[in-house]
This record gives sequence, structure tokens and C-alpha cells, in this order.
Amino acid sequence: MSEEAIIVDRGYRPYEGARGTLRSSMWAIVKDGYRRALGLRRRAWSKVMPWGLIALMLMITFVVIAVAWFAGDLIPDLPSYAEYFDLTSQLGLLFVALTGPLLLVPDRVNGVLAVYMSRPLRMVDYLLAKTAALVSLMLTFYLVPQAILHLGLAGLSDDGFFTYLGENLDVLWKVPVVALAYIATHGSIAFAVSAFLGKSGLASGLYLGFVIITNNVAGLIVGSANFIGAKYAALFAIEQHPRYVRDWVFDSNAGFLIMEDAGFDAWVSAVCILFVVAGSALIVWRQYRKLP
Repeated sequence: MSEEAIIVDRGYRPYEGARGTLRSSMWAIVKDGYRRALGLRRRAWSKVMPWGLIALMLMITFVVIAVAWFAGDLIPDLPSYAEYFDLTSQLGLLFVALTGPLLLVPDRVNGVLAVYMSRPLRMVDYLLAKTAALVSLMLTFYLVPQAILHLGLAGLSDDGFFTYLGENLDVLWKVPVVALAYIATHGSIAFAVSAFLGKSGLASGLYLGFVIITNNVAGLIVGSANFIGAKYAALFAIEQHPRYVRDWVFDSNAGFLIMEDAGFDAWVSAVCILFVVAGSALIVWRQYRKLP
């Protein structure tokens, strides 16, 4: 150190700004989840997948409206609200596979959890905030296109805009309920897988593989096996449970379902979804309660 160096003591200055509450801490985690999932304030390549899926979702909506406008009289069997979920649920599955791991894995791998826990925040609060981020993102992903479709079909209705809306008020609760069934099933499994893996890409791949394999294996056993109890393999066709709930809510039959083929009622799928959510929550909690 130079002999001419001078040490100036300016005194200790405590932080005088506003101090955050538990709610503000959780909201900060939710906002960070939005930015991470959508690639905001990040490199351009991190925006390609989420915004590409959003663009495809909206494109399907506008295509359905355009077909109804130009050829509605020629094509009487346009996709209904229930069938629209069939068109878009695969995109929703990909969106969950992308965003679910991004919400959990980086914080754990980069050692950010210790920083979060230094605030007035418990691990359960952290996990609830992450869940809120995923659920709100997925609700927006599902409901905004459905709202555009609903308003578009109302505008094209021969009975008039407001008459159509009045005659289809049940859509206002049926669509959110079905969307929550999809989100609960897909999101809980994505979180359970992400709780154990250190790379987001690997978690996404294993999640998609798990969903695809369980569906195919369950369908194979139910369709070809003759042993007693083979029909119960349908319970493991996890990806089809929200589809069966959708048919139940809309009183429709949008296609072949393994659970229905095995002879189960739709309420069984609703119960299975609750078990998937509860089991996944327990798995994630047991894994995270050991972390700082």
C-alpha cells in the first residue's frame, strides 16, 4: 500500500429504502419466472421456443375463425370448444415441457435458493410462487386463444354478437375448468421430474418421454392384454385424463380415449388428476425441503 494512501471513513449507512414483505418476495419470484420462461431480458435464442409456440397457438385460432368466416356454410363440422383443446393441447404439452424445468432447475443449480431463503421466505412459499408462475402462464396460454375464438365466432354468428354470447355463457366456466385439468396434469408432472434433474433440457426430454411412453404402454395393455386387471393399466395413460374430463365437461366425444375404452367413467380421470397433483406435490416437497 502506498504511504500516501488515505482511508476515509464515511460511516455506516443502513438501508433506508422500503423493505419487502413476504408477498413482495413471492411476487418477485413470480415475475422472475415469467422472464425466465418467456426469455425476456435474455438472448434471442431463448425467446424462439416459447414465443414460437405462442405464435402457433394464435395461428390455429385465427385459422379456425377464418375458415368459419369464408367456408362456415360449407364445413358444418368446424372444431367446437372441446375439439379446439385437441388442436392445441399438444402445443400446451410442449409449452409445459419447456417452462416447467426452466422455473425450477436454474435456481437450484446456480445456488440461488440460499439467496431466496435469506429473505422472509420459506421453501413452501418459494414453491407456491413457482407454481403460481406456471399456472398463470399456462392459463394465459390456453385462455387467450379460446377468448379470441369465442369472440370471433360471436362476431360471425347469424344470430348476432351479443345473442351468441348470451347463448354460450357456459363456455365461461367450462373452458377454464378444462384448462385447469390440463395444467394440473401436465404441470405437476413437469415439476416432479424437474425437481431431480440438473439440466432443463434433460428434464424436458424425460418429461415428454414419460408422458408418451405411459400413454402407449397403457393403450397396448388395455387393447391387447387378456389377464385379469389389464383394464387398470388405463389409469397410467396420464396425458389422456384431462381429455376425458374435457369430454365430460363439454358433454362431447372428441375421439378415442383409453380410459373410456377400458370402461371407466370420466369422474375416475378427475380423481386420477387429483392423485397426480398430490403425488407430484409430495415428491417436489420432499426433494426441496432438504435444500437450503
